[in-house]
Amino acid sequence: MIRLGKIAFANCDFPYYALERGKVESHDIDIKEAHPVELARMLFNEELDISPISSIMYGKRKDLLILPGLSITSNDFTKSVLICSNGKLDISDFEGKTLCIPETTASSATLIKIILWIKGINVNIRQCPGTDIDRMLEQGDAALLIGDSAIHAIGKYQIVADLGNVWKNLTGKKMVYALWVVREKFAKMHPDKVRYVIKTLLRSKDYAYNNIGEIASSIGKQKNIDCNFMREYLHTLNYDLDEESVDSLELYFKYAKECGIVGDVTLRFFDNYK
Repeated sequence: MIRLGKIAFANCDFPYYALERGKVESHDIDIKEAHPVELARMLFNEELDISPISSIMYGKRKDLLILPGLSITSNDFTKSVLICSNGKLDISDFEGKTLCIPETTASSATLIKIILWIKGINVNIRQCPGTDIDRMLEQGDAALLIGDSAIHAIGKYQIVADLGNVWKNLTGKKMVYALWVVREKFAKMHPDKVRYVIKTLLRSKDYAYNNIGEIASSIGKQKNIDCNFMREYLHTLNYDLDEESVDSLELYFKYAKECGIVGDVTLRFFDNYK
């Protein structure tokens, strides 16, 4: 049995939809769902074989290989990686303020740190358990929300910034939030199983691209999110991993190194693994 991780957000329901509902043939795949940081922990503890993880977590390990053709990426607005507040604020107003960040995120937490570093803004970062925005806003001036929590905050709280849009304006590039990776040890022992999972996920992703309306309606009802919004949201994201995405990823790791978050990062792909 291959232990495959899945991010517990609507954005990961999309590429897994066909796989989980039998729209594509699959066997011997056991899907385990959790938030990104927990998936990384499970992968590092060898409780998972293959999983999507926050991009920055790949940069902190030397024993992972990236699966080709798969990512969670935006080319501007993300709609689910948001800085929210109770009042009117701009990122330029953050000097000396407190920003609360949930412990469930890694890539987006790194992204806001990079953005603040580039802009030369000093902010007090407070890491908080859970994703209760009201609780976070009691402890700080603004809060980072990701995934479904961010979507549900739209229209209820002041949106200070969509980090995908800020990154695009700063760099002109896409933002790669998550990568699918495999433990190198597992890949060495079971390369055929890894190829099988890649093929299955790519087929599931292709089904999703061809049936966005069906999937938006299903996810919207399941997550209590407006189906029209969900359709628009899924159109803002990209699940491929093209040259432009890889280029952006390298820039992200460059800035993360300059911020002291990671060391040198080499992108190693399963395709190139012998």
